[in-house]
Amino acid sequence: MRRFSRLQKLLLTFITIVFLIGCLMGSLRQNSMSNIGYSAWTYLKYGLFNAPVTSAMNAVQDFSNLWHVYQDNTWLNEQLAEQRSYQTLYAQEHNRNLELQGLLELKNAMPEAKQVSCQVLSRPGQAWNERVTVSAGSASGIKENMIVCSSAGVVGLVESVQENTSIVSLLTSNALPSDITVAISMEDGTTVDGVLRGYDASLNRYEVLLFDHEAVVLPGQKVATSGKGGTYASGLLIGTVTGTVVNDDAIISTVYVSPVENISGFSYVSIFTEGTPAS
Repeated sequence: MRRFSRLQKLLLTFITIVFLIGCLMGSLRQNSMSNIGYSAWTYLKYGLFNAPVTSAMNAVQDFSNLWHVYQDNTWLNEQLAEQRSYQTLYAQEHNRNLELQGLLELKNAMPEAKQVSCQVLSRPGQAWNERVTVSAGSASGIKENMIVCSSAGVVGLVESVQENTSIVSLLTSNALPSDITVAISMEDGTTVDGVLRGYDASLNRYEVLLFDHEAVVLPGQKVATSGKGGTYASGLLIGTVTGTVVNDDAIISTVYVSPVENISGFSYVSIFTEGTPAS
């Protein structure tokens, strides 16, 4: 067998090494190209498909969440509106119950007095403090000049009567159908008599004339109907003294009286018929 020379062996070894290096480089180049191609496809797929689809799905999800939040807020607002409505109705019914309870207590406190209980039907906006229409008339025995009380005290006099309704002139009106005699309770248990003259709307107070100018009337003392002359039932609260003035003639004193608490708004009244003279 022919043997390779030394030069041939060196050449063969060099060729083998070059071939191995070429194969290795080709393999590495192929892998790099594959990686670059994979990366490019991945970015292209993400930019054209995955990102838009994901964004669209997120937008739909966000809109759905916002819609649910909107519906929840709408429902909560409706519930709050109903709660406010219920609270208003409750307050109205509570006030009416208090009025009816007050009228019942007044009736029990004056069992000898004849009373007709009725409801306020209307109160003109332009004459809010002057008159009201109530649901009792001549069919219930109501007559002109009968005294009318709310749950807090006297609020007016009957001005005119129909069969089933009556118009009540309030004590806060410009003119009353007739004078009301009053009595002021003193600290020593005595009373001072006077007459209700009128109402000062600017100061929200009645003016009561006293004929005993020496009487010491103090703020906070109660003013009620006197019942003298048999015109009205006695002991019906009209208001509370807020101040006094002695006139120049030193004969007649003027006492200022604040009205009862609910004079500006009431739903039920009692009309006292006891002692009222026939028309």
